[in-house]
Amino acid sequence: MHILNRDSLLTVYNRLTGLVEKLPGGLQKPILRELTPIRELFLEQRPARLLLVGDEALTPRQVLSTLGAEGGFEAGGSDNGWRAYLAAGRGEVQILDARRSVPEEFIAAGLTRHSPDVVIFLGSGDSSEADWKKCVERAVGVEAPVIGLAQESAFRLQARLAAEHGLSHRVPKVLATNDPACDEAICAALPLPAQLEFARATNAKRAQAHIAGSLLKSFSAVCGVIGVQPIPLADMPILTTLQTLMVGMIIHTTGRPFSARLVAEFLGALGFNIGAGLVLREGARAIVKVIPIWGNAVSGFIAGAGTYAIGKAAIAYFIEETPINETRKIFRRLLPRMGRKKVALPPPGDS
Repeated sequence: MHILNRDSLLTVYNRLTGLVEKLPGGLQKPILRELTPIRELFLEQRPARLLLVGDEALTPRQVLSTLGAEGGFEAGGSDNGWRAYLAAGRGEVQILDARRSVPEEFIAAGLTRHSPDVVIFLGSGDSSEADWKKCVERAVGVEAPVIGLAQESAFRLQARLAAEHGLSHRVPKVLATNDPACDEAICAALPLPAQLEFARATNAKRAQAHIAGSLLKSFSAVCGVIGVQPIPLADMPILTTLQTLMVGMIIHTTGRPFSARLVAEFLGALGFNIGAGLVLREGARAIVKVIPIWGNAVSGFIAGAGTYAIGKAAIAYFIEETPINETRKIFRRLLPRMGRKKVALPPPGDS
C-alpha cells in the first residue's frame, strides 16, 4: 500500500485525459471543464499558508490542534519566517506568526516571500484595545480572507476593530476556538490548490467531505456525459476507470494509505463490479430502442447516478467511517435500477 504522490496522480490524470480525447470533439470540452477542479486540487496541490495575528496564548501547533488534527504536528524548517508544521504521512501546513512580539522586519520578510492564503485572527478577552489595534493593522495590508478564532468575550471587540480598520468585508466567520466548524471554514477560504493538503494534514473530516463532494460532482457529471454516447459497450472501460479513480481519490483525500486492491475490495463489498455495471448500462441502452429521442438522456442519467451512488458510499465509508453494512444500504438506495427506478419521461410524441 502507498500514498498517492503527485507523479502517480499525474500519470492517472494523463491517462484519463487520454481517454477523453478519444470521445467525439463536442464532448471533450465539457468533460475537461469538469476535470479542472480535480487538476487544481490534486495536481497543483501545495501546503496552505496561514498568517497568525492577535493573541499569543496558543502556539502555532496548538492552533492547528484546535482544527481537529490528530497525532499532532512536528515543526519543520523555516523559509523567511514561514515555518512548516508536518503531519507524518499526510502533509504540512505553513504558518507565519505575525503576533505582537514578532519583529516587523521578520514579518515583512515573510510576506515578501509568500502571500498568505488566510489570516487567522486569534482573539482573547484579556487583550487590550491597543493590542488589538496593532494586530489588526498588521493584517490590513494583506489581501487574504480573515477567519476569526476567539473566545466569546472577544467577539464584539474584534468586530468593532475590524470595522474601524477596514477588515469588516474580509471577515467571513468569527468562530469559537473549540467550534468543530473551524476546519471547514478555513478550508473553504483557501484557494483550491491548498485545500487538499490542509484537509489531509489536519485530518479535518468536514473539509475532507467537502473536497470529496466536489470530486463526486465532477465525476458524476463526466460519467453522465460519457453515458450519453450511443455506441454499445464502448464507454464501459472509461466509466469503470473513472469510477475507480474517483474512489481512489476519495481515499487519498483522507490521508490514509491507498492501493488499487483497497478500491477493488470496497467495490466488491458494495456488491458492485464490472458485470453489474454492464447490466445497468445495457439496460439503459435498451431504452434507446423503445424511446429513441430520450433513450440516450436516460442512459446518461443512469451512468451519472451510478457514479454518484459509488461516490456517496465511498465518502460514507472512508471519511464518515460508516460501517460497511450501512454503507452498502446507502449505495443500494442511491443506485438506479432498471426494474424500479422512477424516471420522469415526457410522452414519446413531445420534443
